[in-house]
Amino acid sequence: MLAWPPLLLGAFLVVAVQERRWLDLALMLALCASFAAAMIVVLRPSRARRRRLTPVLLLALEGVLAGAILLTGTSADGPGLAFATLPLVAITASVVLPPDTGPAAIALITVVTVAVAMLARVDAGVVAGLAVTTLLSGMGSYVVHRLAATVTELDRTRRELAEAAVAAERLRFSRDLHDLLGHTLSVIVVKAEAVRRLAEADPASATAHGADIESLGRTALAEVRDAVAGYRDGGLEDELTRAGAALRAAGIRVRIDPPPPGLDQDSQAVLVWVIREGVTNVVRHARAQHCHIVAAVDANATQLVVADDGPGTSRPFRAGAGLRGLRERIDEHGGTLTAGPTNDGFRLEATLPVSAAWAASPHERKSSSP
Repeated sequence: MLAWPPLLLGAFLVVAVQERRWLDLALMLALCASFAAAMIVVLRPSRARRRRLTPVLLLALEGVLAGAILLTGTSADGPGLAFATLPLVAITASVVLPPDTGPAAIALITVVTVAVAMLARVDAGVVAGLAVTTLLSGMGSYVVHRLAATVTELDRTRRELAEAAVAAERLRFSRDLHDLLGHTLSVIVVKAEAVRRLAEADPASATAHGADIESLGRTALAEVRDAVAGYRDGGLEDELTRAGAALRAAGIRVRIDPPPPGLDQDSQAVLVWVIREGVTNVVRHARAQHCHIVAAVDANATQLVVADDGPGTSRPFRAGAGLRGLRERIDEHGGTLTAGPTNDGFRLEATLPVSAAWAASPHERKSSSP
């Protein structure tokens, strides 16, 4: 931007020095200084950039100086050279003024340039050259400036999106890790208590529970590794099997209805987390005797319910971190989650929209209402 003054006004400065037009020289140098100040205030990332009135005042000062030069430019080449100041004003307007008013201001400056030049009886060829120079220099600077501003905005948006993606990934990972370890460690604690109770009375059962603890530990390790790598994709039937084993190990009688066939992978992945969170809460908080897990699908939605008959705790129900994370996960898939105490115990219900792929599947499906 600062390369424009010597390109547009270099000849004028030379003529002013040769003819000793010191007033013209002083006005031209003042014009160049105000142009440089306006560019620095607008384009430099500093506190001055936020003071939008300053560059507008500098633009007005440039207009006054350009008018003074037009009035005092009396050298042989004065008129043509003096009018060369107006493209500089157009360039400043393209940068200083808001984007929606910049082109109109440049067009206005061009019209004023042509009108004043014609009133001053400047040669028609010079007038045409001034009009083209003023319009093209102003609009060219406007386009380049807007392009640079757009690139800057896109770069800032890219950084913000990257930061948002990192934050979302951290949230996902913390939520997955909580769900993984919360469920698995709860089952391990229950089985460890069973081992302690049965160690003397029933060594064989205690050994079996110990083997389960070892298996759960290995499985948890693999799942954590998969979660870290972002590749975890557990199946619904496998999770139901693990849920049944965990509930029975805690002394809870469980009834699990077989899931409907052909359920899409995305829905299965979400329902796995519902089962995991629901079973964890039953084992840790419900004090239940029975638990019922059932999944059903109709033409519009997939529904999964984890219900128990436990009295729960004496404290008022408040959704913990696990349920909040589960609700966020289901919201991302356009579903709903309801959880809370009922007259018969506690009920956790998740509903997901049926995918088009599942709805188009030719398999026969039997839907049961939970």
